[in-house]
Amino acid sequence: MEKQVGDKSSGEKAKKRRRRSKRKGLDTAKLALSLFSDLRAYLGLDVLKLPGKLEEKIVYEVIDMLYSHVSSKPKLDAVLRKIKRFRDHVNAVIAAKILEEVENPSDEQLEFIVYSGGRAVIPEISKVYSLLKKRGREDLISYLESVWEKYGFPSPVKCPKCGFRAVMPNSSCYVCGYVVTEDYIRKELEFDEKLKAYVEIASVAELKDIADLGYVLVGEEGVFSPRYGYKLSSKGKLLYPVYLKSRDYIVINEAIASRKIEI
Repeated sequence: MEKQVGDKSSGEKAKKRRRRSKRKGLDTAKLALSLFSDLRAYLGLDVLKLPGKLEEKIVYEVIDMLYSHVSSKPKLDAVLRKIKRFRDHVNAVIAAKILEEVENPSDEQLEFIVYSGGRAVIPEISKVYSLLKKRGREDLISYLESVWEKYGFPSPVKCPKCGFRAVMPNSSCYVCGYVVTEDYIRKELEFDEKLKAYVEIASVAELKDIADLGYVLVGEEGVFSPRYGYKLSSKGKLLYPVYLKSRDYIVINEAIASRKIEI
């Protein structure tokens, strides 16, 4: 009986080992190493003239992205087909690694980043813009602006310095860092007209509230009370704080005085 129990226990352990081995994924590092020479050329890394270690990291990251959840080793032609199918994602990986590890990219590397990096450029767009500006690459800056419009979060306020629609609610440009004045934001967002439209529909209680707070939030869609506007901000709407001036208080107080019944 003891032997049977032992045999049963051994059998269960063997089954567990087999289940673990089945769950074990592909060794992507080993696969990347075995295909390095072929993928280096296919990915165009030889043209970009990157350091050898960085090339190895890129090949590994590409393979890991494409095959991290695969258990069987793919053949070279299958890998090449998959890279072709997901070329945009692969190029984003390459661009991200260059931006992460190359302090001063060459012109060829910058061209690849701008033209092929896609959404990977956005977190480092300030760095990329600065490099392009120093080198006088207005052609690439023009294309970079289209990348921002497609993959970034273009704002309703255009930066007067770089020309990108990238002035954020903190008054600074996400791309070049230039800080604009509140008067500039008022003008760009047509604040006076939007405030007049807001006071026509806001309740007396709301009007008194913003008068007490001393500021409102304004965006493309209009003026909002800070009490409610931050809910829109949390949903991705860009709203800019604008502090009330004497002429704004006159508009608000006239609207309050014109109401027969306070709500």
